[in-house]
Amino acid sequence: MKITRHIIIRILVVAIPLLLLYFYSQMAIEANRQREHRTDVGLGIAFLFAFILIILLVGFITDSLIRIYKEQYSIALINVPFLLLFLVPVLYISCLFSGEIFYCKCFS
Repeated sequence: MKITRHIIIRILVVAIPLLLLYFYSQMAIEANRQREHRTDVGLGIAFLFAFILIILLVGFITDSLIRIYKEQYSIALINVPFLLLFLVPVLYISCLFSGEIFYCKCFS
């Protein structure tokens, strides 16, 4: 029961910011459609998405280190799928922002 509670908490920690970003993007896109001179709303949403992913990645890494220090290895292993889930988009977005060919060879 204790592990299930930790899994549900981590799913909620991930789902709530992403749902808020989704609803914000829907409102921003709809408001942008009504303007006479449209702006680039998608770029702002992409920056917010990258910021949220980086914050979640740092949070899960910190939580994993704390759980390993406290010797709660089963709870620390719960963070591994979430870290892998965030690692690919964060690396891809950082590759796009950096423009370095060295980092982009693995994605092409």
